[in-house]
Amino acid sequence: MTDFNKDFDKDAYGEKVRDDIRDRIHDEIRDRRRELKDLRRRQKGARRNDPAHGAIVGGIVCLVGLVLLLDHLGFISVDHIWRFWPLIPMAIGAAHLAEPGRRQWGAIVFVVGTLFLVNSLNILRFDWSRLWPLIIILVGGSMIWNSINGQRRRSEIPDSAATMNAHAIFSGIERRISTKDFRFGRVSAVFGGVELDFHEADIEGDRAELEVNAIFGGAEIRIPDNWRVEAQNQVIFGGLSDETRNANRPADATTPGTKVLIISGTVTFGGIEVKN
Repeated sequence: MTDFNKDFDKDAYGEKVRDDIRDRIHDEIRDRRRELKDLRRRQKGARRNDPAHGAIVGGIVCLVGLVLLLDHLGFISVDHIWRFWPLIPMAIGAAHLAEPGRRQWGAIVFVVGTLFLVNSLNILRFDWSRLWPLIIILVGGSMIWNSINGQRRRSEIPDSAATMNAHAIFSGIERRISTKDFRFGRVSAVFGGVELDFHEADIEGDRAELEVNAIFGGAEIRIPDNWRVEAQNQVIFGGLSDETRNANRPADATTPGTKVLIISGTVTFGGIEVKN
């Protein structure tokens, strides 16, 4: 026993453990960043293949050309019109306010656009180098709002109903759900990744909810063929990819007995991928 204690260096062992943990975290972050880049690349490709994409881009080009033509003819002055450019993000934010799953994100874009407008019109002057943390505050407020709403919806579910929780912080979690009366779940991926497999699960009733908060992380969710995804989450500098067979089918065109999985929560600099 004495020889073993002499040979065992606890400082070297502790340093080795710390190095292993650090390397694991770095590898996890690198893999999630790669997955997020691939997700964004697929989403951009899907948008390019959309026939409406070319019409929208063409309309924008025509509008820009018309404005430049009127400026050269002396009817308008582009310099004066350019002062109202913040109306563009304000319009985008107002459009998102009408969507149930993007109201918080729409409010953030609308508020930021309003601040840019009053600054451009010299109504109020802002030092943006000092006010940029306001965006972080708004993002945090959106997450708090989603958490409160999620807790309220969770309180409406009976205690006997099947629920699940998974939290990956600087780590990875892989879980298989087999309950036949799934109702609600909460998932957090902060600088980490979560993989959920619902193939052996079922939903009691017509729908269930899965709250996913991905902050610089990602979540991969596999669902049965008779489930359909309804996204109601806030996406801020992130993305959600629905690659299921029912992704492009309207609700009234799905087969009878199809269950709905509502995905709520916040995705910030992260990504969610749902597939069969």
